[in-house]
Formats: sequence, C-alpha cells, structure tokens
Amino acid sequence: MNYRSSFQGRLAFPFAAMAVFLTPQFSSAAEKLQMEHSVYLGGIYMGGVQTNIEQKDRTYQIFSEAKTNKTLDWMFKWAAKAQSNGQIKDNQLTPKQHVHHSVWNDKTRGAILNYSRDGSVKAELIGKQYTNLKKYTPVDPASTKNSLDPISVVLAVALKMENVGGCKGVYPVYDGRRRYDVLLDDVGEKAFKASRYSVFAGNASGCRIDIDPKGGFKRKAETNLPAGTELVIWSAAPVTEGRIVPVRMQVVTDIGTMELHLERYSDGKVSLASKTAD
Repeated sequence: MNYRSSFQGRLAFPFAAMAVFLTPQFSSAAEKLQMEHSVYLGGIYMGGVQTNIEQKDRTYQIFSEAKTNKTLDWMFKWAAKAQSNGQIKDNQLTPKQHVHHSVWNDKTRGAILNYSRDGSVKAELIGKQYTNLKKYTPVDPASTKNSLDPISVVLAVALKMENVGGCKGVYPVYDGRRRYDVLLDDVGEKAFKASRYSVFAGNASGCRIDIDPKGGFKRKAETNLPAGTELVIWSAAPVTEGRIVPVRMQVVTDIGTMELHLERYSDGKVSLASKTAD
C-alpha cells in the first residue's frame, strides 16, 4: 500500500476510507439512505461515521460526519464534516461543489472546491496551505482537471457496480491539498457471523483499496503501515432487496487492529440498529 501517514492519519484513514467506498444502489426516483458506522481499535471504540445520501432526478447530495469517541478527548480529538453535490448524466458523475472541514485537537483544516463545466477545479483552503515544497510534493494543476472529490467517489463506484459489476477501477481524487488515485480491486466474497456490533450477517463482497499519491503528500513519511497490509471493505445488502453498503472493514496497523462495523441502516423502508447502538 502506498498510503503513508502519521498517527493522526492512521486514526483518520478508516473514516476517510468510508468516503471512498459508500456504495448505495439508486433507482431513478428520489432515494435516501442513512448509515452509521463504528470504528474500533484493539477492541476500543474510537468513534463513528454518519452518512446521508440522496439522489433525485439527475442530481445527488452526500452529507458525512465523523468524530472520535468523546471519552478519548483527553488524548486526542478529531471531528470532520463533508458534503458534496453534483449531476449525473449518461452514467458520468460531474461534481458541482464539495466542502469539508475537520478539527484535530486545536488544528483546523478544510476546503471549498468549486467545479467548472470544463472539469477544472478551484480550491479555497482553510487552515494550513501546504505550500512548503521542501516538505510536501507539488500538485500539478493539470492533474486536478476532471477529478472527483473524496466523497463523490461514492456514486462513481456505485455506477460502476450497477452497470458493469464489481468495484475494480481507478478514480482520480483531489481534496484541495492532495491529489491521488484511488485504486479498487475485487477480492471475492466472505461470510460474516452475527455480531452485537453490526446489523449485518451473511456473505459480503470485498473490495481492496489502495492509494497512489500524485501530489500534496509529505516527501518523508513519518510512519508506514505494516508491510503487506491490505485495506479491504466488505459490502452487502443488510436486508433482502436492500441497498448494497459497506458492512465491515478490518486493517492491521502498527498501533493495533482497526475494525469498522455497520451500526445503523435506514433506506426509507427498513431501519436497523445494532445492539451496541446508542
């Protein structure tokens, strides 16, 4: 895996990965989907992610909020919100605007991305600008054209699954600071037993995620994930004729094993909650 990070990045990565691979299957009518996922590190509850997705006619909106467990505020505190909207035409996704904002302890980061009809992106940054090219690799402005924001990849992957099947593909992403490719590959199915942490039990399809950095990353990585580490997200419909969504993730890091569970699910017809849901 090419993705490298500090402790903050290792903690935030499972949350960010959710923005890469939330894959609801939509019909042509207005659809709404609500999900909550919980993240554990070595059996300790670290926080959760709430996501709302709505598609109406040829437009879409995605809202996502992630935050760490309040009881761990004495050690670290991280929270993030993001939203995206855009258009879909002929199975092609065209973002219109993306906004995200995060706070790590006392450090604030964010960006507002606006997209032109020709595919160019204008970014307005909040917080650190990442302009020190001795520390960070440069971002080629030309490489950001026709890129997706981190959570619009949601529908890009969904369209792939609906029309072709599987998740395999390469998705160019730009978040205002970093430009990278999301590399997805199918890894088959896996059976999951019933758990008090999740609303899902049964067979799920796996999608391996890798990140290929293109620009805006630290030239000297502070830490690496253990050699051979793979990040796989498992997706399935929690109920018969339900939406296909991420139901499980597990990744080994140098600070312990991280797991992600689908804690709540609502598609307008069915609402589910795990035994550990508040």
